[in-house]
Amino acid sequence: MSGVDKRLYPSAALHGRVAHDIGRQIVSGAIAEGQFLPREAELSKSFDVSRQAVREGLKVLAAKGLVGSRRRAGTYVLPRTSWNLLDPDVLAWHSPSELDPSFISDLIELRRVIEPAAVEMAAKRADAAGIDGIAKALRRMQEDAGDIAAFSTADAEFHMAIFAASGNTLIERLSHILGPLLAISIQAQGRFGQELPDSVAMHAAIHEAIVAGDVEKAKAALDSVLGQATDEAAKLMEERRAKRTDAA
Repeated sequence: MSGVDKRLYPSAALHGRVAHDIGRQIVSGAIAEGQFLPREAELSKSFDVSRQAVREGLKVLAAKGLVGSRRRAGTYVLPRTSWNLLDPDVLAWHSPSELDPSFISDLIELRRVIEPAAVEMAAKRADAAGIDGIAKALRRMQEDAGDIAAFSTADAEFHMAIFAASGNTLIERLSHILGPLLAISIQAQGRFGQELPDSVAMHAAIHEAIVAGDVEKAKAALDSVLGQATDEAAKLMEERRAKRTDAA
């Protein structure tokens, strides 16, 4: 299991299966905002689980801001503005093709605030274990360059490894949020896969600079990576805009 996958709510338990299945339906729009879910007894029958498992599954979704309940009316889907979009499960339930390009742009802006500091700290403080974690993620990127889903996970884990190597506990904890965000946003931009070899080379430059303890080179290499991400987000936004124009 990858570092990104470990952030997800366990799906093996019956209530976890209920939560994941309904969560995907909500996020995909199959169950629309404001729509009421089937009654507890009906859900119990359709999932072949107890009513208790259904209740526990719905509690998971409520905690993530996806559903609310009204006395005697039942459980309904809350507006998207109520969803916890930083929750790893909510992110994982999105299809990469459904991710809003403006959300990706916001993420890149957030990365430009946080990651340069993390890279600087890693270049100054990373121990052997921290550098090894970055190197392992880079090798996975190299090995998975032909598989955009696997590559996206490896790419996210590379940046998570830098956070871990920073020596700052709070920055490391941010990887629990940013890891899943990075993986799904990178995959959403994956149609521009001809740029993956360039991406691997740019990430390798970050690794080399951190190993050398060269802060300025590490930050410059990171800036190249974020610049590529910005360009890809712009391409994605233009593609979506063109599709909307054609549909009209």
